[in-house]
Amino acid sequence: MMWKKILPIIFGLMMLAVPVTFKPVSAADTTVVILVSDNEADCALANYLANLTANVVVVKTPWGIYDPNITAKIISYAPAEVIIIGGPVAVPDEYVEDLQNLGITVERWWGENRYETDLAVIKNATEKFQLQLQNRVILVAGTDLAGIEKALQLAIQKRAMIILVNQTTNITKIMDRLRIRTENFTIVETPVMNQTMLMIQKQLKEHLKECNCTKVQVNMTAERALEAIQMAEEKINAAKELAENATNPAIDNILTTAEKQLEDAKDAYNTGKYGLAYGLALAAKSKAEVVVRLAGEDIRKMIMNNTKMRLERELVRVEAQIRVMERLGVNMTTALQLMEQIKTAIRNGDYDTAQELMVKLKEEIRTSYMGSRDIIKEKSHIPVRGRGKP
Repeated sequence: MMWKKILPIIFGLMMLAVPVTFKPVSAADTTVVILVSDNEADCALANYLANLTANVVVVKTPWGIYDPNITAKIISYAPAEVIIIGGPVAVPDEYVEDLQNLGITVERWWGENRYETDLAVIKNATEKFQLQLQNRVILVAGTDLAGIEKALQLAIQKRAMIILVNQTTNITKIMDRLRIRTENFTIVETPVMNQTMLMIQKQLKEHLKECNCTKVQVNMTAERALEAIQMAEEKINAAKELAENATNPAIDNILTTAEKQLEDAKDAYNTGKYGLAYGLALAAKSKAEVVVRLAGEDIRKMIMNNTKMRLERELVRVEAQIRVMERLGVNMTTALQLMEQIKTAIRNGDYDTAQELMVKLKEEIRTSYMGSRDIIKEKSHIPVRGRGKP
């Protein structure tokens, strides 16, 4: 059936984000899960927090794609709280619905793009986790895969702040916004992002009387170029699968361009032009993500306009939750019975009854989760502690 092929998509594109609320976290509290997309920028921020903060676990989801198995994985950590890094395009609001239906507190830290998300994470994490950072800032281009990887290593080592930049960044405004008073900056760059980082360095010298600016050059190797190519290929394959059920006329042209850039990247790689291959791969990946977003918008509308598809989608979502809790020792007999009744109602075309039963099923799952978190913890993951102290 078509709906089974298009289940893992962006359902949260046009929904409002969850309001941000704060509850201080101490090292003695239970595990906090950070849910983040595999976007290199957002993912680096999540890993940064996990390394500097106790009892934080990172769970990744493919950018722009909802997968009920990710919710099931989060359940297996039995968290009372989940922090989402990234907006509803990157991490669909279906996850928010799943988690809140279970009684889990959800916060979303995000901005209009990865640069605004970075600033939101810095502000919120400093307040929530009471991070004590050193007087140093790491600057790196927000789409520079290899540069971000190096920046993350340095930020963890130095307990420094990571700020993502691009050609339109006004570093003076960012410093004022975050109340940065340091003159110690590390600029991380690959040859592909050289012009962007030169512009940032110029701004720093103009703004600061004295700038203790250290430059870290990340060499472009065959391994780094190949990593970018492989990532672009994965994104394009996901985009192509979603595009099969989309109707937006712009998708085909964007996808064709992405595939051409990927082929050019492979050709450049095979001739030893690793910097060129890296840049082309990043461009192809970016276009593939546009396709994922556009296709997701189409498919979401399709599902929302079809009652049967919507119910079947809901059934797959809750079944993933039931199965993981059952595997971890929670008695889900009542939930399983309700699920079978819903399946029967859908087969009979009795959608009103199916919807009524779905409400009861979600309440039963919530009650089971809230009453069995200790059981889940005992039989599942051992909480992961960060390498540093908040």
